[in-house]
Amino acid sequence: MTLIEQVQRLRVAAVAAHDEDKINRRTGELAGQAERVETLIETVQRLRRGVAELRAAHAAFDADLGPQAAQLAADLHVLAETLPSQDADTPPQALKAHVKAADGFVKGLRESVEQAWTAERNREVPVINEDLVATLSKSGIDVEEIRIKIEKAHGVLNVLKNRAVPETGDIARLAAALESLQACGKQITALVDPVLARVITGALEAAGTPLNSFTPEVLAGLSRLGILDRFRVRLR
Repeated sequence: MTLIEQVQRLRVAAVAAHDEDKINRRTGELAGQAERVETLIETVQRLRRGVAELRAAHAAFDADLGPQAAQLAADLHVLAETLPSQDADTPPQALKAHVKAADGFVKGLRESVEQAWTAERNREVPVINEDLVATLSKSGIDVEEIRIKIEKAHGVLNVLKNRAVPETGDIARLAAALESLQACGKQITALVDPVLARVITGALEAAGTPLNSFTPEVLAGLSRLGILDRFRVRLR
């Protein structure tokens, strides 16, 4: 083989290697963009559900936001379907610009949804004196049903608190949990008024509660609860 032939073969091999390297790089770029598109599609769908939930709670969103998100989701689906057939020689600039624009819209949408959801979750939570509930239970008063309702409501609120974006039904879950706590508070108040609660709580402390706290109204309340016979007088 002549020297010229060897050089020509080396040149052909170099061109082939360059083309293969270019194809591999382009294939890798397309795969990376495909993953970004799939992530954006999932995020847009989740955010659209969040917008629908928050609108049910009368959250203020731009009227065009929903249609824009729907159109973006449709465009991304089309893009995801066409990516596998992209020519390796096609310049990637247009595709990258498209994905970058979609990413910018999604980030803005996520911020709006997260802010609205945070404001919704920050609604005032009814205060429940759980120490009193525990004290009443120790005193022999059946408050197990109330305690279970309180625990369930707080469990729901904790789950919702850890969600950056609401899922379908979360607004109803939030409202139900708050209503449940409010109802529990009313049940406790109806069961023991503040004066009676202080007497019961004080009686369980080491110092006890003063004898003059046992007014006729308090005695009647303790009798109604069925725990009057559990109290004893102790001289000091």
